[in-house]
Amino acid sequence: MKNIILGNGINIQFGGLDYSNKQIINRALLKLKLKKYNKDVYTDEIRVWIKMLYQAIPNFLKGQYDSLAVLEDEKVELSNFKMRYKTNTPISEIGFEDFFLLNELHCRKNKITNPERFYFQEFLRRLFLDSIFNGGKINLIHKNLPAGFIHFLNDFDSIFTTNYDRNIELATTREVLYLHGAFHVLAPEYDPKSFRNQLSDKPAEKNPAIKGYEHAFSTALTGSSGAFKQFASDSQENANSGIEKFAIGYIEKPELRPEIDSWKNSDNALVRNLYEGIMLKISNPDLKFTIDYALNKLTSVKGKIVFMGLSPNNDTHIISKIHENKAIDLIEYYYFDISEAKTIISLFSDKKVKTKDIKEFWKKTSP
Repeated sequence: MKNIILGNGINIQFGGLDYSNKQIINRALLKLKLKKYNKDVYTDEIRVWIKMLYQAIPNFLKGQYDSLAVLEDEKVELSNFKMRYKTNTPISEIGFEDFFLLNELHCRKNKITNPERFYFQEFLRRLFLDSIFNGGKINLIHKNLPAGFIHFLNDFDSIFTTNYDRNIELATTREVLYLHGAFHVLAPEYDPKSFRNQLSDKPAEKNPAIKGYEHAFSTALTGSSGAFKQFASDSQENANSGIEKFAIGYIEKPELRPEIDSWKNSDNALVRNLYEGIMLKISNPDLKFTIDYALNKLTSVKGKIVFMGLSPNNDTHIISKIHENKAIDLIEYYYFDISEAKTIISLFSDKKVKTKDIKEFWKKTSP
C-alpha cells in the first residue's frame, strides 16, 4: 500500500505566505485591533490576554514556569519552546499553537480555574481557526494545484492530512482522512444531528454555532501537545466503547438494571446524560459518537508512508503512531531544508527512510 500525509507546506506552496504562521498571527491580531469579528465567537478580552501571554515569555525562558509543567508532554513542549525562542522574538514568530502551552501554564501560575481558563483556551482556539480560515479563501487553494500534483496524489491508496481545509478533497474528488479535524465538520456539541444532541439537554440549541463562523465551531484541533491531540482522538473511541458496554450490560445482565436506572434522576447532570446515552444506544444500536480524527487509522495502514509539507519537529503523536506500526516498512520524506532530512532519518532509525528535495519535486510537477 502507498499512503501519504500532507501538511501546511502544501497550502503555503500554492496559497502563498498568507498561510504561514506569521500571517496567521498577524491576521488574528489585526482582527482584534480593528474589532472585525463577531463577539459571540471570541471577545475583546482575548486581545489583552494574548498580549499578557506574550509579555510573560521572558519569564518562561528564565524557567519561572518550569515547575508548573507537570505532564511529561508539557515538560518536553516547554523545553522545546525555550530552545526555539528568545526574549525579543516578535509575537508573529511565536507558533500559534504554542500559545496554548503559554495559556495553560500561565493560568496555573495565576490560579485561574474553570470556567475562565476554558474560555481563554476556547477563544484562542476560535481566534486562530478564524484567522487560518481567512474568510473562506483557504478553501480556494485547490484551484492552484497543478495537474501533475493531483495525478501524483491519486496514485496513493490513502491520503491523510493535518490541514483543516478541503483542498485535497476538492482537487482529487477522493476521500481524505483528516488527522486533526476539518473546518466543514461541526463538533458534536454544535451539530444538531450528533449523538450528543440527541440527549435532552441539547447543547446545540442553547449554544449554537454562529452562522458564517461554523469553522470556529468545527472539529479542528488546536494545541501545542501531541498528547492532547491523541487524547481527543482516543476519547471518541473510548466513549463509543464505553456506551456500548453499558448498553450490552443492561441488556444481558438484569442485575445491573436497578443501579443504571437510578442514574435517570441523579443530581449529577453527567450521570443523567450517561443514563440517557445508554437508553439511546439500546434503542438505536448504530448510533455513535462520530468525530473521526483518523489518527488511529495510522495503526492499520501498511507499506509506504510519504510525508509532504510537514515539519519533522511537529506532530510527535503522528511519528509515534507510525513507529508503533510494524507493517509500515518505508518512510519517504520530502524536505524543504536538508536539516529536516537528517532529523527524519534519526526519528525513524528503525525503518527504511528515503529523503527527497521538495523543490525538485515541484519543478517536475508544476508547469
